[in-house]
Amino acid sequence: MGTKNILKRGFKAQAERLATKYRNALNIHPCGVLCAFELAKYLNIPIYSATDFINDPKELSMLQGENNIPCEWSALTLLTKAQNRIIINNPYHAEARKQSDIMHELAHIICGHKREQKEYNFPIPFGMYEYDETQEEEAKCLGATLQLAKPCLFWARKRNMSIENIASHFNASTEMVRYRINMTGIKTLSI
Repeated sequence: MGTKNILKRGFKAQAERLATKYRNALNIHPCGVLCAFELAKYLNIPIYSATDFINDPKELSMLQGENNIPCEWSALTLLTKAQNRIIINNPYHAEARKQSDIMHELAHIICGHKREQKEYNFPIPFGMYEYDETQEEEAKCLGATLQLAKPCLFWARKRNMSIENIASHFNASTEMVRYRINMTGIKTLSI
């Protein structure tokens, strides 16, 4: 989950301000847990399970993962015919992964990213779009910051929480916690 140096100057600070803004709007303490589903509801972005659109047993099996290999498909944002954005996610992923995936998709929406559909000479999965590299890095940064803002990490550090405890408390993966600690430079005693 390394960060590339393609974020424009001030983007990380803006991401922190947005994380605080949305926590305030939802009456959540700056150190509190921000649920991706609640943020989506606040932003009026409906979230659907991929199983709402898939009923073929073979496709469902692929979505669940096959041969003990989890499916890598996580979530996507689509524009409806009415030009409203919706998010579709993989319901078979762990809750921490769903939180991260939805935060990432919300970050694309909050940033106002435009997606482009490329032409391929082969069939592509439904809803597959590409964002440019800068937009992906912005969504990664903002999504992670929404999930684990600096005040959350300072709060955890004061309590000498381990990476696993931070992940459990904030419904994040340990990889996400490490990413945010590295991104912010905040060190904990239990790294």
